[in-house]
Amino acid sequence: MRLYVLHKTYYRYPSPVRESFNELRLQPLSNDWQHCESCFVSVLPTAQMRQYLDLNGNLVHHFEIPYEHSKLIIESRSTILTQKRVDFDNFPYGVSLQSLREVEGQPECRPYLQTSQFIDINPEAWRMAVDVRADSQDVFQTAYQIMEFIYLNYEYCVSTTTVETHANEVLQSKRGVCQDFAHAAIALCRCLGIPARYVSGYFYDATRDQSMRGAGASHAWLEVMVNGFGWFGLDPTNNRVVDENYVILGSGRDYTDVAPVTGTYFGPSPESLQVSVEVKRLDD
Repeated sequence: MRLYVLHKTYYRYPSPVRESFNELRLQPLSNDWQHCESCFVSVLPTAQMRQYLDLNGNLVHHFEIPYEHSKLIIESRSTILTQKRVDFDNFPYGVSLQSLREVEGQPECRPYLQTSQFIDINPEAWRMAVDVRADSQDVFQTAYQIMEFIYLNYEYCVSTTTVETHANEVLQSKRGVCQDFAHAAIALCRCLGIPARYVSGYFYDATRDQSMRGAGASHAWLEVMVNGFGWFGLDPTNNRVVDENYVILGSGRDYTDVAPVTGTYFGPSPESLQVSVEVKRLDD
């Protein structure tokens, strides 16, 4: 499937600001399941960009605007070819939770078993995770039950949380958006010893009635490590196993590692922010 993504971010400041330092994680990754055919990232005021890979292997665009400016417009246009990544008739069942001891010390998994800025491993979350797991001793089955639990019991509600909302608060309030649901599911998985990481990206809503939640914005979900099979994506916002309709920008311990746009500046706040995302299919 060939997808086109247009992502626009517009900051307007109450009066001119300066010394703006910014990082963008807006270029889709190329891996076994998707190939970024093209990506053009632009900013106004114009600035010279440099690229580097962060510690999680995500591509970062960095730029600075030292002089005064009253607005900042960031735009990315990407074309991505996605491949079928899930055999819905053969999910990776049969891997026991006990077998995860074999991977817990591996560098690929260790960071995704620990506490991070927005995710705690604590007794309250552990008790909830054990209840959700019930009698399951299977890695994928348990992770799937956690995804389903979030989807069925948590209210998708815009403007009740912020990008600074911690997973503990989400687990208690049972409301939020995709970022919050991903954090909550990751917390429960990590409490049970399942390596789980946060994924930032987009999805194409292929339903006739456009019924998937979170369309028209950047999206977030989680990936869990199934020993012997690799990482599998789960979307608790829509109760879906991640397939070729999803586009990955990057992954990390939580939102902190993969925020699409981050930055600082010298000047008055708060700024106003407008974000729009369009995802469409090109190969119909």
